[in-house]
Amino acid sequence: MKDYFNDSPILTKNDDQYGVTLFSETLAKSFLKIKNPVGTTIALHGPWGSGKSSVVNLVKEILKQENVENLTVSEFKSWWFRGEEALALAFLQNLNSILRTAFKDKVKDLVPKMGRGLLQAGPVIGSALALTPAGPLGGLIGGAFDFTKRFFPEGDALEEIFLKLSEVLKKENRRFLIIIDDIDRLSPDEVIAIFRLVKSVGKLPNVMYLLVFDRKLAESIVQEKYPSEGPHFLEKIIQAGFELPTPLPTDLNAAVLESIFEVCGSPSEEQVVRFMNIFYDVVAQYISSPRHVSRLQNAISVTWPAIASEVNLDDFVALETLRLYEPSLFNAIRANKSILCGSRKDGDPRQNDDSRFDIFLNEIPDERHELIKTALRRIFPRMESTTYGSDWLSGWRTDRRVCIEAHFDTYFRLSLSDETLPYQKIDELVSNAENRELTQEAFRLASQSFRRNGTSMVPVYLDELTVNSNKVAKEKVMPLLSALFEIHDEIDLERDADKGFMAMATTSIRYHWLIRRLTRDRFQIDERTKIYSEALKLSSLGWLVDFTISALSDYQERDDRPMKREDECLVSENTLRELTVQALNKIRDASEDGTLLKHKDLHYILYGWRTLLDNNPSEVREWTDKLLNEPKAVLTLARAMTSESWSMGMGGFGSIGDRVSKRSVRAQISNSTDIIDTKKFRTALESAEISANLNQDEKKLIQQFLLSWDKQNQGDDE
Repeated sequence: MKDYFNDSPILTKNDDQYGVTLFSETLAKSFLKIKNPVGTTIALHGPWGSGKSSVVNLVKEILKQENVENLTVSEFKSWWFRGEEALALAFLQNLNSILRTAFKDKVKDLVPKMGRGLLQAGPVIGSALALTPAGPLGGLIGGAFDFTKRFFPEGDALEEIFLKLSEVLKKENRRFLIIIDDIDRLSPDEVIAIFRLVKSVGKLPNVMYLLVFDRKLAESIVQEKYPSEGPHFLEKIIQAGFELPTPLPTDLNAAVLESIFEVCGSPSEEQVVRFMNIFYDVVAQYISSPRHVSRLQNAISVTWPAIASEVNLDDFVALETLRLYEPSLFNAIRANKSILCGSRKDGDPRQNDDSRFDIFLNEIPDERHELIKTALRRIFPRMESTTYGSDWLSGWRTDRRVCIEAHFDTYFRLSLSDETLPYQKIDELVSNAENRELTQEAFRLASQSFRRNGTSMVPVYLDELTVNSNKVAKEKVMPLLSALFEIHDEIDLERDADKGFMAMATTSIRYHWLIRRLTRDRFQIDERTKIYSEALKLSSLGWLVDFTISALSDYQERDDRPMKREDECLVSENTLRELTVQALNKIRDASEDGTLLKHKDLHYILYGWRTLLDNNPSEVREWTDKLLNEPKAVLTLARAMTSESWSMGMGGFGSIGDRVSKRSVRAQISNSTDIIDTKKFRTALESAEISANLNQDEKKLIQQFLLSWDKQNQGDDE
């Protein structure tokens, strides 16, 4: 079987698994036998996923093999365009292109002129045209001209132009077949637009059309738009319609089995009976079209390789099918391990009670209840009425069945891919920890992939690396840290910081967890110091400041903790001065080249700057003073000093506290703040609030900041 990801249609007869070649040959030859076609339109009908595009490809292949010299086949990609105007323009350009290619100057300007009578458009936005074939109309891409004048020049009446074009087509011994596939992808208005274009423009001598769409869907669209005409609307456009034959269940089953065996391998002789029972009772019940076959094949092609040696083939295929076609059931299975795993024993009060299925049927239509019960019985012995003793467990454990608790979670690892990573991905990161490009690419992609809770995959990657840190070879620790230190600020996303009451973890905190796990018990203090010093050479600004302050704090006495021993610290004490200078130089460089003001952790870095100078704010103050005359810079400072806080009302005597934490915006500044001249800053904010250089949203932010600042001062005074 050839791999067809993303539901790609087949291209040749050799790939036909569903017996549509004969049908395609009949359809292709019907075009060849049409005498004197005048906009003759044939429709190919079939529901979504039934294989219509595959038939179109076979029709094109067959016509090409027939080697008919006077037949030109063109495919109009209608779904590339959005909007009725864009569709009409692209349709006309496609028609103009094929006719100009065939007849040169004999049809010069006729199609554009004809279009003038059909469209009265305003300025055209060229993005839609940019996808269409190059030709005489291609130069019109762009929106800065008047469509009516430039594309459709003044001239003959529509009827006269149409007659001229018709006469040219009648005299020439050439035919044209225009295929319009994927009409199902269009919006209702766009579907109607296609039909109207074929009906109005398409009635030309020696021009034929093959329209490909779901008839029931099209009729419902027409019925809604033109209730008085109903099916008569399509009858006026389409001369003949062919219904795509439904694939035989035998062919669909054979295709599914072939794809499973190709991707996963065949079941062993001992597995065959159970595998086929599950296949017919679970998998085959959901496969009713070629697209279903492709969808299942695509799914297992991705999920199987990561857990191939860890799961039972029968259970894997059954659960993947349920994941695709019964997601609510799949989620219920995943959430009820304790109910499903293990064996049914004598005396179980629900042994013959159908209520044991209720928790799995909540969101399933009644007509599928028996199917679901059968599926659960096939996959989980505990759901059967038969009693199984504990002696069965050892065999199921050997087979890595999902009904064994130790193996249950493995089956759901990929379905929970926004919470955990497959072992294959973890192993790749660990085994290639020295590969800077691979590590950084993985984390950059993770920062662009989002979980259900809105956070990115970065916390997941960091947590998995932390858990598996002992697997990273010692010689690979430094290059791994160097790669991560360099991109810290890039992947340190606000969305990844824990929110709400008891929030703690951030990307920086997770970095600290990871580096300590990687080095604490594996390297002596001098070795760790050398590793960190080397890794920090390319570090991003925010992480360098964070790391340096953490290293310094290890050696500071605090009332709430005893002094750390040196071997408990991040780096050796004699390195602190060098590290501090490195961080200060990077801050100063950023302050001079403008990147500091743009840094998302500006507020933290400003305080870090002061900390690194033994809490002397003068250098920081000198820099912030220079910014107070520029409204945009003042706005940036206000934004940097704005934070969110979360609180939870506990409730007084006889009352009930809040169930959820509450969010409030807080100004991280007071009159005693020393990293900025607060009086000048307030004056600058008040000036910026009425500045013409800021928009209303920016001015509103400043207003909210000032209000929060005032509340903060009131609290301080009290």
